[in-house]
Amino acid sequence: MATLWINTLVSVIGVLLGAFLAMGSVMSIANMQVAWAGALLIAAFGVPLAFAISGIGAWWAYAAGTTHLITYLIAFPWVYLAIFIAAMLLSFKF
Repeated sequence: MATLWINTLVSVIGVLLGAFLAMGSVMSIANMQVAWAGALLIAAFGVPLAFAISGIGAWWAYAAGTTHLITYLIAFPWVYLAIFIAAMLLSFKF
């Protein structure tokens, strides 16, 4: 249960910082000359959404009794964020 409260706090902070990251990424993506810039733009707004899904989804999984899903829901935004950052870094190279 303590894990859920920690995840809730991290998710709220993640939504706020993820929105800040998305706004900053929009400016960088607007200057990119790569074919997948549109996909990166959509993915940027997915960062705060991933943290929101994690926060709400973990409580939903706990309430539904599917506690084995909680670990995946807690890890989801971090995996998404790592993939997004890798895609952004690869895009700067081109």
